[in-house]
Amino acid sequence: MGPKGARPLKGVRTDGGRSATLRLTQAALRLLVRGLAVGGLEVQGLDAVPEAGPLLICANHLSNFDPLVIGAVFPRVMHAMAKAEMFSNPLLRAYLLRCNCFPVRRGAPDRNALRAAALVLGSGGALVVFPEGHRGDASELQPFEPGVGYIARRSRAMVVPCAIWGTEGVLPKGKLVPRRSRIHLSIGRPFQPQGGSPGQISDEIRERVAELLPPEYRQSADRYQGYGEDQS
Repeated sequence: MGPKGARPLKGVRTDGGRSATLRLTQAALRLLVRGLAVGGLEVQGLDAVPEAGPLLICANHLSNFDPLVIGAVFPRVMHAMAKAEMFSNPLLRAYLLRCNCFPVRRGAPDRNALRAAALVLGSGGALVVFPEGHRGDASELQPFEPGVGYIARRSRAMVVPCAIWGTEGVLPKGKLVPRRSRIHLSIGRPFQPQGGSPGQISDEIRERVAELLPPEYRQSADRYQGYGEDQS
């Protein structure tokens, strides 16, 4: 059950279940990701992921292939925020909603997306977000949007930092056909943010993700320290 009195939202399940569509999708993703990963998919830290309880999974974003990797690897039933533009096609919208995805408008606070996130985490579910807000550059980790700090502060969920790299070689920007490349996923230990403003919490989460990335994929976390500090 979700929070008391909460109305259901499309794309959000609070019973911990998954549709037949999602089951088939995850099975296909496991085959696809492992087939495209040169030398096998390298995953570190998966054993540290809690089997139950609300989780906010925060990852860097290099490629549209990133969500597929997380969907193939994590054993838990998960929800994911997806950019609202993907829901403009009726067929794709129906498919995404059955895969526990819900839309988020980028560039401004989205109350519906925040409410959906609250329902997922309030019911003890796991939510995947890419706090950079868009695909970044492989040479640096972009600042994290304060929204992820707001969600973490309000939900009190455990945060799981994740770093993905190599996916920019599988599906570069502007390409539709994937190709084989090495893929790495490093999962950090879950932690509870120490408080502060949403911007400060976002900075803290970004630092944890940066620590998991190879040096060539990140700039110093200090470069963006204080991003969004005025947010409350």
